[in-house]
Amino acid sequence: MTSTYTPAKLTRCLVIAAVVLLASYAMASPAGPAIYSGQDDGTSNSGPWPNSAAAQAAFLAAAAGLSPVSTMTFEPPVALGYYSPITNAGPGVSIALTGPNFGDGFSGISTTTFGGLYGFNTTPGGAQWLGFAGGTATFSFTHPTEYFGFWLTGLQTVFTAQETVAYNGADGQILNIPINVSGGAQYFGFTDAGNAFTSVTINNVATATGTDAWGIDDVSYNGGSTATPEPSSLVLLGSGVLGLAGLVRRKFIA
Repeated sequence: MTSTYTPAKLTRCLVIAAVVLLASYAMASPAGPAIYSGQDDGTSNSGPWPNSAAAQAAFLAAAAGLSPVSTMTFEPPVALGYYSPITNAGPGVSIALTGPNFGDGFSGISTTTFGGLYGFNTTPGGAQWLGFAGGTATFSFTHPTEYFGFWLTGLQTVFTAQETVAYNGADGQILNIPINVSGGAQYFGFTDAGNAFTSVTINNVATATGTDAWGIDDVSYNGGSTATPEPSSLVLLGSGVLGLAGLVRRKFIA
């Protein structure tokens, strides 16, 4: 049987297409970041870290639904030492550091481990990690990402008053990271679907007692894949289809 598209049928099809696109926009509209956090307070630098690993697994599953995930492990060819910016830790990312250089095991790319009260490696089979004695790390991305996740090690409430991660973009904000009481490992990640961003800053605020010695490792982000369509693009496309339906209707009525 042959189906003939009359002007009325064509108009209805265009309206339906526009409704579907606008519904997609509604589902993709930002609802704020989804947080994935797990802590293994006071654990050894050799693990296990079951709560942190569970948070990482949940985060990676959510992130993979947005775009293929890249992870910085800070392993070679990333050079040891304190320097800024770090430009070869992962595809499409540069890392700017602030804060004092207290030497290997405390600042910069390190392999030194003093136990669970300080920063340490979390990469299976790896050795290197990025250490801090106060200060910040700002990650700048060539390709916008809708997610960011990482391991933190050695944080203690006696030395860290606040640990935050701030990101830019349409929905940019500052998120507070839980702080372990007695060091060990923890994982923190967030996704913000439909709100791609190009910069993330991790900041450690010291207590009056002194400056914390801590570290990060295994940082996950979108290293260069095409992100999901921006909600604004869906709105424009849906509005355009609706406008085309109106033109078709007026043309055949005139």
